[in-house]
Amino acid sequence: MLGILLFLALSNVVSPQDTNKEKMMKDAADSWLVLVDAGDYGKAYDELAGTVKKEITREDFVQSTESLRKFLGKLQTRKLKSVEFVTNPPGPPEGEYSAVQYPASFENRTVIEAIAFRLEEGKWGVIGYFVQ
Repeated sequence: MLGILLFLALSNVVSPQDTNKEKMMKDAADSWLVLVDAGDYGKAYDELAGTVKKEITREDFVQSTESLRKFLGKLQTRKLKSVEFVTNPPGPPEGEYSAVQYPASFENRTVIEAIAFRLEEGKWGVIGYFVQ
């Protein structure tokens, strides 16, 4: 639920002009998606923020992500839509958050993918993977 609230909060934020920060987040999201696209869900779990790992086990993450990706089918195309940032959104714990969104076409569906990040101990960690 926290992830959904965070995604909704981030989806209404205007992107900043800082292209270096945007590029850094896009690169982080792209790197994480390479793991998911390859079916390496265990390594993708390893890249999650520490707070998320306390909420979901590796086994549950692997199982749910694998199920989602099987439902979607093989990736056909993905293109960057936006990189957004927000500080202290309503709902989640205070902090710095970012979301990277992509329109993506899969074998079975066309969706918007979003990878949400939170800055924890000076490092951006993945806190959610959402498909709508």
